[in-house]
Amino acid sequence: MRIAILSRNKNLYSIRRLRQEARKLNLECDVIDPLDCQLVIDGTQNRITTHSATLPYYDAVLPRIGASITEYGLSVVKQFEIQGMFTINGSQAIADSRDKMRCLQILSEAKLLVPSTVLTRTTRGLRAAIEAVKGLPVVLKVLQGTQGVGVMLVHTPISLGSVLDTLRTLNQDVIIQQFIVEGAGRDYRAFVVGNKVVAAMMRTAAQGEFRSNIHRGAAGEMIQLPKQHEKAAIRAAKILGLQIAGVDLMESHQGPMVIEVNSSPGFEGIEKATETNIARQIMKQIKATAQARKTARNKKRSSKP
Repeated sequence: MRIAILSRNKNLYSIRRLRQEARKLNLECDVIDPLDCQLVIDGTQNRITTHSATLPYYDAVLPRIGASITEYGLSVVKQFEIQGMFTINGSQAIADSRDKMRCLQILSEAKLLVPSTVLTRTTRGLRAAIEAVKGLPVVLKVLQGTQGVGVMLVHTPISLGSVLDTLRTLNQDVIIQQFIVEGAGRDYRAFVVGNKVVAAMMRTAAQGEFRSNIHRGAAGEMIQLPKQHEKAAIRAAKILGLQIAGVDLMESHQGPMVIEVNSSPGFEGIEKATETNIARQIMKQIKATAQARKTARNKKRSSKP
């Protein structure tokens, strides 16, 4: 079985671990830089080339698309899809999860608990926006930031207006979001593979920091995720159409709130904190799903007269 991992850097921890586990499962694994891909559509045969060579058929494709190349990366993933190749996280699912507002819209429509959120491009009606997210302080987030980048805690209306004006001049769309006091500085990362949470950790922010991202210095600690949180994480991934996802949840007076869903979650921190072989879980899921699809495809072909 031959699989492809889309990543700009094959030396990243997650990519090295995935390749290690692929070898153990007898999977042939190629790492392809999405920006090396040229997408060819000529009306008869769509194809992807790298360095002038056409890419072969892959039984499965695992996108690890960074936020800085979202649009190009999504086009690459879509090209694999229209060529009939199986992508473990599809282009639409990645796009929906990567845009923070769209992600919350989809989850909210499905009746999952999410923070009160306002998307705005104007400073007019700022007081109403603050009231809608339960008052100051508020959290500001750029729509496609990752690892805590582009996340700010704002305490006054003057500061809020100033930051919004600045971001608007930089052509950045932002959301104003409820600051969950009871969960401040702490959240849960649930790593979902298939239909189960394979590992979970509690992340506690570094001193003087409100963001609980490992990349911002937070400490990760293995936990047994409460059943209610586990169900919310699995449902969030399923609603977005993701087979592999990092789901961030916070404790609130109303219950577990889904804060964000990451379609290309790193797992160095959570593997070390939980001593769970997440890379193997991912590769086993890819192999099993690809085999099931191949069997179903062969069965369909053999049943044709």
